[in-house]
Amino acid sequence: MTIDRQNATANTRRVYPLDAHDLTEEQIAVAFAMTSRRPEPFDEIAQQVSQEKAADFHERWVLGYGHASVAEHAVLHLAVENISRLACDALEDNRLASYTEKSSRYQVMPKDYFYFPEELADTPDLVQPYSQACKHLFQEYLDFIDITMNYLRGTRTKGERESDSAYNLRLRRFATD
Repeated sequence: MTIDRQNATANTRRVYPLDAHDLTEEQIAVAFAMTSRRPEPFDEIAQQVSQEKAADFHERWVLGYGHASVAEHAVLHLAVENISRLACDALEDNRLASYTEKSSRYQVMPKDYFYFPEELADTPDLVQPYSQACKHLFQEYLDFIDITMNYLRGTRTKGERESDSAYNLRLRRFATD
């Protein structure tokens, strides 16, 4: 799978098939499971999943914990990236497929992570207000997460054996949920 990353922007809509010659079904399913919790594009995540890593992941999460949503991706795979939340919800309302989206619970989206409708480019008077409004809303979201994290640090103690990064990750899940 070759994607022209040089000419792509952070919000470039990307739709591409996944080549079964490059990845096994098991690797694809694990890459989809990882994409909900990781900020990188799907194809970059998929390149990091070895067959051995995929087998270990399935053994632990699908067989060990019964996390069947990972196994649901053993079908035709099509990645759709950088579409609006409305388009994402409309796509996921389709009953004939399984979906995995970037999880706002496990990753904090950057303030420029919003869809910019092509139609606005034809109306220059709306470009700046739209962008400013979206960036402002995302900044409020980021500020609220910081406020919530500070509150949680005062109300939830760190476990004796819990590392700083694990503690912060646990608190961030509460803050973004």
